[in-house]
Amino acid sequence: MTVIRDAIHGNITLSETEKRVVDCADFQRLRRIRQLALAYLVYPGAMHTRFEHSLGTMHLASGICDVLGISGDKKEGIRMRALLHDLGHVAFSHESEYSLRKHLGTHEEVGRRKASSGEVGGIVGENFSVKEILSGKGIMEEIIACDIGADRMDYLKRDAHSTGVAYGIIDTDRLIHTMMACGGRICVERGGLEAAESLLIGRFLMFSTVYMHKTVRIASSMLDRAIRRAVDAKELEPEAFLSAGDEEMLLKLAWAKESAPYAEAIINRRFYKQALEISDLNPLLREPEKAEEELSAKCGCDIIIGMPNSPAQPIGFGVRGKDGMQDIMEASELVAALLSAEERRRNAIVMCPEDARAKVEKAAEKYFSQ
Repeated sequence: MTVIRDAIHGNITLSETEKRVVDCADFQRLRRIRQLALAYLVYPGAMHTRFEHSLGTMHLASGICDVLGISGDKKEGIRMRALLHDLGHVAFSHESEYSLRKHLGTHEEVGRRKASSGEVGGIVGENFSVKEILSGKGIMEEIIACDIGADRMDYLKRDAHSTGVAYGIIDTDRLIHTMMACGGRICVERGGLEAAESLLIGRFLMFSTVYMHKTVRIASSMLDRAIRRAVDAKELEPEAFLSAGDEEMLLKLAWAKESAPYAEAIINRRFYKQALEISDLNPLLREPEKAEEELSAKCGCDIIIGMPNSPAQPIGFGVRGKDGMQDIMEASELVAALLSAEERRRNAIVMCPEDARAKVEKAAEKYFSQ
């Protein structure tokens, strides 16, 4: 058994099979992929990677299995699934996934391809059905990926720790020890409601202050523009992102003619500035590329429109109290209010070079008030 000392969870143990998987080149590559992509340009401590997050997710999934009474081969399979859940992330994680999805698929699809063949697939196949491990169904996936699952618990705690904010402080021990399996889904006892609410509040605040920070969004939008232009010009192959890390790909983008201005701005932290914030309900945002093109032509400068994050998804898990089972949305007015607040905060950002901000603000206000 191998023991790894983790900043968040303390000692994390690995079986011999898990250690062999971790030592594979595809898994070691996760050390070169930052969990929060470009957020370190705003929060300097955000240098943590998909590598330690994967270990932490496995550790928490294992603890959930213990509380649910899952042991033996089934528990080991869930641990392996948790360990591999982010194997398919390409350089820059989610930020580049949006840019490259049509070429490479989602990170889940990439992960399944990586884990079903090659060195990782060979090791996993010695002890498990690779198909079952990668299927992502039933209680296995609930433990890892549900709204209060191991993946979310780890990244919120780890991201808060590394960025230095206080919003991701979650009582994981309390939450895990009030979990139970309810018809193939994860639910919590009434005594764990406050811990579950704390996690969901933490997620909301982390989105507001870290993940959707204005400067992080601008940097990510410039990265998206760089990737799309380099790939469209065939200066970079999408597949290059499968094996490289963040720094390597940033340098490659800086060497490519079409993406160089944006990549160099990221490297030197010379970002575009926000000219205008727009409600995501504006009908002209249905064609953001058209709006960018028309505004750029009108203002005589490069303009990017950073679209809002995806709409808030309904939160789904049960809370069991003395009166029986309730959906979290019924059991907690606070959670229902959080979703409403998250929806109201969705917006798009019009960004441009700093010296053109006043001109672009005026033109964008007129354009989007049509």
